[in-house]
Amino acid sequence: MLGSGDALGSFLLLGATVCILGASLTVCYAIWMRGWEGWESWNARTGLNEEEALAERLERLQDDSRNRSR
Repeated sequence: MLGSGDALGSFLLLGATVCILGASLTVCYAIWMRGWEGWESWNARTGLNEEEALAERLERLQDDSRNRSR
């Protein structure tokens, strides 16, 4: 009884689901890209610098490892 299902219908339903998910992700990505100004403007607006942030993170990780070894 399990093998009597409509195989073509199930593949069509699966394909429709994949298409709907793909379209939703495409729309979300398009909306996000339209509002995205780029890293340079984001850095200027927030005052954050990637190199400084990475250096501070490395320093914090080193401090944490020193504190754990005590």
